[in-house]
Amino acid sequence: MPRLFPLCCILLLAACSNTPEPPTSPDVLARVGDVNITRNRVERAADRLFPKGAAGDIQRQALERLIDTEILLFAARKLDLENDFHVKSKVAQQEQELILAEMYRRGVVAEDDNIDREEARAYFDRHRLSQQRRLSRILASGPAAIDQVLARLRGTDGFATVASELSDDGNTAQQGGDLGWKSRLDFKGHILRRMIFSTEPGAIIGPVQEPDGFSVFTVTGEREVPFEVMVSAVIEAMQEQRRALATFGFLEELAARADIKEESKTFNLLLGRLSEAGQEMPEFKKGEKQLVLLSLDEKPWTLNHFMAAMQSERDRAEIRTIDDLRNYARRLYALKVLLPKHARDIGIHETESVSKSIENTRRQALVERIRQVEILERLDPSKEELRTYYDAHKDIYVLEERTSILEILVDTHQQADTLLAAIERGEDLDELARRYSRRSTRIRRAGGRLQLLRPDKYGNMGWEASNAEIGQIVGPIKTGQGFTVFKVLKKIPGRQQNFDEVWGRVRAHLLQDQTQERFDELLSKLKSQYEDQIQIYEDRLQPNT
Repeated sequence: MPRLFPLCCILLLAACSNTPEPPTSPDVLARVGDVNITRNRVERAADRLFPKGAAGDIQRQALERLIDTEILLFAARKLDLENDFHVKSKVAQQEQELILAEMYRRGVVAEDDNIDREEARAYFDRHRLSQQRRLSRILASGPAAIDQVLARLRGTDGFATVASELSDDGNTAQQGGDLGWKSRLDFKGHILRRMIFSTEPGAIIGPVQEPDGFSVFTVTGEREVPFEVMVSAVIEAMQEQRRALATFGFLEELAARADIKEESKTFNLLLGRLSEAGQEMPEFKKGEKQLVLLSLDEKPWTLNHFMAAMQSERDRAEIRTIDDLRNYARRLYALKVLLPKHARDIGIHETESVSKSIENTRRQALVERIRQVEILERLDPSKEELRTYYDAHKDIYVLEERTSILEILVDTHQQADTLLAAIERGEDLDELARRYSRRSTRIRRAGGRLQLLRPDKYGNMGWEASNAEIGQIVGPIKTGQGFTVFKVLKKIPGRQQNFDEVWGRVRAHLLQDQTQERFDELLSKLKSQYEDQIQIYEDRLQPNT
């Protein structure tokens, strides 16, 4: 008769056979799936994440953070997010930048960055870089906030007053939104550049949607500057432009060598949609985005591909004719499709720095995308939830009392006394601040104007300003930086901001709180779901000392 094993032994053998053998290297402290987490990696993470002398078992905490990352990556791959459009786009963008950098390094794409002064002067004259405009900006965090800004600007308040009271740009609000002097070199986008340099001073420009909200601008001054002031900036801009042109030329060569087929009807349709849209993104009818624009070896590149490629670029090209569009589309196709293929053909992907950077980008994109898919895209707080959050946190949605002053900071008490005497003789305080104040260039340009948001933040100067009357000259006051003399211009009382003013900030705060809570829940769920994929080799961990 065959020998029978007890059922418990069979189950034990089965369990043992499913448990992977630990790696032979003692430097492997844990494994998630088929990824080893080494001692060296844990030590690097501990140095990066925790300051010297941090409490607790630093090695264990760093290891747990690395396990969290690897389990998120494991889950993301299970969800096939490596083929997700957003992930692939991010990886492709980084890949393209790395490839071009390596091609420049190897000399595959040649550039001539030797620029003499005469060339720079000709460029300076041709692009009217002597013209500078002084700009002010108001930044609003959301649609309701920008509507309030525009309503105030349509009233009797000046731009600087509205900026000081409503702008969310902490760097410029105190100076009435002043951005200083700008030339055409300061604007990468041709649309905003044209608006700034074609608008009459004092007119409102915008709103312009930006990554951090909505901006409106106004031109507060004009001047001409000599070539000598701009020469280094001009040469730098020319070198950047030559590099871009060298890249364009290389991409056009790639496109010319390939047997790319063009669909003229689709090009005409696209040109029409772009013309209709003007400065906005074009809209397409149902099914139009699937139309083929270009193809190579029977592989189609559709309007959908074109739009994704165009949106990924930092500055949209200026397209007026069908030839402009054809050249731009072929360059984009070469950049997104032909360049990666050419790079693989000549072995650029085998370069260690390139391959490592691409893999790091892929990992970061996967972690970010699973967070979006599993958390952010599922969060949609109602207006009632937002109002409840606002009511519970009203104390953070308060505009504090502000005192607006015109101030001059100098080194000595004697210098401050001299300034007071000049003010008593009727000299212009604004001009004195521009000439003598030790404050930053931005504050001097604004004629010494400052807003003091909290008296305690500014020491003696803050308390004296809060107790002074509007129009009063105060000083000399000793500060940590010297001696100050100032005039109180205005006092803006503090007030509670209402819900409609700040709902965009309320939503951001609530989403931030909910995201962290859901993220912790997601990690806990994934660790439980993939528990069999996580092995920690406790005997290899150093005891906490």
